[in-house]
Amino acid sequence: MSILKRKAGPFPLWFVIIVVFFGLIACGETGGTASTNSDSSSSSSSSTSSSSTPVPIDNHPHFGDGMFQVGKDIQAGTYRTRVGSTGCYYARLRGFDTQEIISNDNTDAPAVITIAATDKAFESKNCGTWTKDLSAITSSKTSFSDGIFIVGTDIKAGTYKSSGSSGCYYARLNAFDTQAIISNDNTDSVAIITIAADDKAFESRNCGTWTKQ
Repeated sequence: MSILKRKAGPFPLWFVIIVVFFGLIACGETGGTASTNSDSSSSSSSSTSSSSTPVPIDNHPHFGDGMFQVGKDIQAGTYRTRVGSTGCYYARLRGFDTQEIISNDNTDAPAVITIAATDKAFESKNCGTWTKDLSAITSSKTSFSDGIFIVGTDIKAGTYKSSGSSGCYYARLNAFDTQAIISNDNTDSVAIITIAADDKAFESRNCGTWTKQ
């Protein structure tokens, strides 16, 4: 007896649909994985770039708020705050008591102070960072506003005129201390002052802008 052989016909429609369905799923998973890897790589690159940004470091001796023993916690010398800080109070002390004041000051503007080797302590509140970096803090040496400025570094010697402001106080100083006054004045109007080349510093509060004449 001869055996009849059946010819292979086309695949049933249901089989084709199943193959196509699973094929689409496989493609979707591959695409999703690639996208995730790309996003991860991009995020990693962005994170690396951000973390590689250099942070400025103050290599000069510096300190912040508190009471410090001179010669032990901090060394004697001239320090400054390079930016203003609201409600700043500082004092040189002859003993370890906040009432044993040699000189002190309240300010919202940049300050400069010389701490003597004979001082017992120095107190600072809300002043930010005190540093021995005495480089210029002004962008112009012939125009400035509030603060204590080092003559020859921050500002040039010469004659200056203020823009005028209520409650203005200004002083020429022969040392980096607000008590070391050569001359000073309070005014509510325009002022003119000559800062000498041998003045150590000039202090201004609420005077508006001083401009060299």
